[in-house]
Amino acid sequence: MQPPRTMITFKPAEIRFTFRVGGIIIHHEHVLCQAAPDNEGYWFLPGGRAELGESASVSLLREMQEELGVAMKIERLLYIVENFFNEPGDSSHELGLYFLVTAPPSSYLNQSLETFTRVDEVGNHLRFDWLPIVQLEAFTLYPPFFQKALQEIPEHTVHFEEHHSRFDSK
Repeated sequence: MQPPRTMITFKPAEIRFTFRVGGIIIHHEHVLCQAAPDNEGYWFLPGGRAELGESASVSLLREMQEELGVAMKIERLLYIVENFFNEPGDSSHELGLYFLVTAPPSSYLNQSLETFTRVDEVGNHLRFDWLPIVQLEAFTLYPPFFQKALQEIPEHTVHFEEHHSRFDSK
């Protein structure tokens, strides 16, 4: 019997903590992004919460399989992000590890730059789009530093710390 899955997120007081893993998938100068649920107008990189007992890389590969249906290959860790959201009634501290990942050459991800929708393992409809890297500043992307950081992929892992609100104006 499988032990219960436990996502690494908790809220001991006024601030919620989450350990997130994300995949940076680049194809023809575009990065794959996931639309916020309920058409909230923002984008983020595919991935999700890490789970207790899983390494970050295992969590990411699991998330990629659940969301995209593809067995991805992790190339390397690009960013360690401490992300602080200050939202009315819900402040968060998110620790995110973002990896450069690639899909197998035969994968549908390498065939087109079209918008697509996938249904995850619990029935949620997830919308994905390939956003042009040179135009990322025209999109509301979280964490916001990705709007500029993805213009040039670093040779070594980079640490970022961001403090913001989803309600900040651009």
